[in-house]
Amino acid sequence: MLRRIAAKEILSTLRDRRAIVSNLLIPLLLLPIIMLGLPLLLGGLFEREAETVTTLAVQGLEQMPDELVALVEAQQARLEPFDDVERAVRDDEVPAGIVVPDGFAAALAAGESTSVGIYRKAGNIRSELNAGKLEGAVNAYRQLVVAERLGAAGIDPSVLEPVTIARLDASTDAERSSGQLAWLIPFFIAIWTLSGGQMTAIDATAGEKERGTLEVLLVAPVRRAEVVVGKFLATTLFGLMAASMAIVGFVVGGVVMRSIFLPRLGEDAGEMVAIMGGSLTITPLTVVLLLVSAVLLAGLVAALLISVTLFARSFKEAQTYVAPLSFLLIVPAIGLQFRDLIDAGTALYWIPMLNAMVLMDDVVRGSATVAGIGITWLSLLGVITLLLVFAFRSFGREDVLFRT
Repeated sequence: MLRRIAAKEILSTLRDRRAIVSNLLIPLLLLPIIMLGLPLLLGGLFEREAETVTTLAVQGLEQMPDELVALVEAQQARLEPFDDVERAVRDDEVPAGIVVPDGFAAALAAGESTSVGIYRKAGNIRSELNAGKLEGAVNAYRQLVVAERLGAAGIDPSVLEPVTIARLDASTDAERSSGQLAWLIPFFIAIWTLSGGQMTAIDATAGEKERGTLEVLLVAPVRRAEVVVGKFLATTLFGLMAASMAIVGFVVGGVVMRSIFLPRLGEDAGEMVAIMGGSLTITPLTVVLLLVSAVLLAGLVAALLISVTLFARSFKEAQTYVAPLSFLLIVPAIGLQFRDLIDAGTALYWIPMLNAMVLMDDVVRGSATVAGIGITWLSLLGVITLLLVFAFRSFGREDVLFRT
């Protein structure tokens, strides 16, 4: 009987083709698009911006030494005089500009210090990139001036750098290849788990109330526990299917990016891919740990959905109950970006939902520990059990089942 109840709910969900497309096909395609499309697009834009000769504004061109002008032009930039550089950048006439004060060349010739102003629009990527061109040229020119002045004084320019810093990366290969936005992977897996299970859960509880079929099921020769577990299994299945499609998309995206696209990308595009996590290292153990965690997360989400939607009077009311649940996933996902700043030890692995996302983040980064895995999985199993007990007791309350 348990199998029949689960099969009934599964068949009911499968009849809705829109649910299949949105919960199975979209997550399968979404992660590859993020891992492949965005890095390729942004990397291509970065390379194009670096290679394209861009017009930049300059105020006080006559004060600029020829060496500085040459260094700016070497950055794939062309200087055009403007009376008001700030206005030109603000009005998007040019992406960036430089202001050279009067007496700039004379001050340098006299061995004095002076300064230039570089205008950009904060938050504008193109403006920041082109302002970086100007800053690079000015820094290079500054080093030339310093070297000339030291040489004139008979001093070796290396005296200014008695100690140099070598930036060494102590992270593992998995951490290095996961990128700065790897937290998006557990976030999407969790979101699609919720999205995949909610349609089945709502239809199996509030939907049956609205259609009047729940009473027929309850008077049938079937135990309440079988009803609860059957609906729970069906909801878990669709949540897990959506999560699995997201994991498959993640695996496919990582393999395709690493084996086909990454070797063909330039340096700037390669850096963008690394930031987006497009060069992830994928192993069978990674997939297994993600799948097991996704199963438990799907079970938790399914038990929570059944417990919440059972109290709704109608399908529409159940949807309003489910909508806020997404914040239980969005807020932890945002927190994943700052977990390095939070010295919580193993405490995070005890918090339901958050612990699943933290563990998935660890798995993606190759830093999962036995303790973290054990605590997370046991915690999820415990909460699932408690929610199923609550749902079972709710199915025994007439004021819940026959709310009008």
